[in-house]
Amino acid sequence: MSTSTHSNVSARRIATRTSVNGVELSYEERGSGPPLLLIHGTGAHTELWSPVLDGLARSFRVIAYDRRGFARSPSPKRWSLSDHARDAVALLDSLGASPAVVVGWSGGGVVALDLAASFPEHVIALVLAEPSVHLLLHPTRSSLAMAVRSAGNRYLRRDPAKAAATMYRWASGYRTGGNAFDGLPQAWRQQMLAHAGSTLREMDQMMRPYPSRGRIRSIKCPVSVVEGELSDPTFLVADAFVMRLLPRANKISLAGAGHFLHIDQPEQWVEAIVNATRPTTSSLATAGTGARPRSLTVPGLGSTSEVSR
Repeated sequence: MSTSTHSNVSARRIATRTSVNGVELSYEERGSGPPLLLIHGTGAHTELWSPVLDGLARSFRVIAYDRRGFARSPSPKRWSLSDHARDAVALLDSLGASPAVVVGWSGGGVVALDLAASFPEHVIALVLAEPSVHLLLHPTRSSLAMAVRSAGNRYLRRDPAKAAATMYRWASGYRTGGNAFDGLPQAWRQQMLAHAGSTLREMDQMMRPYPSRGRIRSIKCPVSVVEGELSDPTFLVADAFVMRLLPRANKISLAGAGHFLHIDQPEQWVEAIVNATRPTTSSLATAGTGARPRSLTVPGLGSTSEVSR
C-alpha cells in the first residue's frame, strides 16, 4: 500500500458548474487529447482523483465531476442509479467530449457499466476499477459484517456519518490490515462524511442487481478491469463476475494497492489506464464506428497482467 501523505496534492481547485438533467454538476477538466471521463465511487468526490489528474492529463483531456448528491453537486429530492448514467451522457455532450474513454471506480463502475450499455455511442473504451456490481449476489463474510455494523450505526444509533464511515473504512481496507480512508486528507474525509445521506441512499439502491447481466453482456466496446492485490475479496469476486460476463475484457492487477487503487498507487494507475486504452485511443476512427479491436492485449501487460511497483 502507499505510504504517501498526499503532500503533493494541490489545494482545493476551482470547479465549473453546468446544468444537466435538472441538476447542477460540478466538474473540472485539464489536459488535451482523447476525452476521458472519471466517475467516482459511492461516497467519493472529485478531490479523490487529485493524485492522478496531472498524470492522466499528459495523455487525455480529463473530465472529473461530482455526481449528483455528492460534494459540490446538489442532491435532488429523488434520484436513481440510472440518473447518473444520463447525467454523464449529458455532461459529455455539453462539453463536446463524446465519445470518451470512461473510467468508473467502485460504485462509479456500476454507473460506467450502465452508461456503456445504455449509450454505447458515447463510450469508446471502458475501464472498471473494482466495480461494486451485484455485490449482494456474491456476498462475502466481510461485506455482510460491514453491512450489519453500518446498519447498527444508521438505524440504532441514528448516526448516518458513522454508518457511512463504516463502509468507507471497510471498502478501503487492506488485507494486510489498516485502511486508506483514515489516511486521506482531513478535508477529503470531512466531505465524504458531509454527504453521508447520499452515500447511504446509493448503498440502498445498489442492493438490487444493476445493471442486469444481459445489459452488461451487451457491452461491445473494449473493457479493462483493474483490481488491487490488497483489496477485500469482495471486490475481487465482483471483478471475476464481470470478467465472466465480458470474457474478452482485459484484467490488470496493481501491486501494493487496495480498493482506493489510484490513491494507493497513483503512478501504477496512470500507467495502467494509458496502456490499457492505447489500442483504442490510437485508432479512434475504428473505435468510433463501434467496431471492437481484435485484441486488448497491451504491450508489456498482457490479457491478464500485473503492474508492479
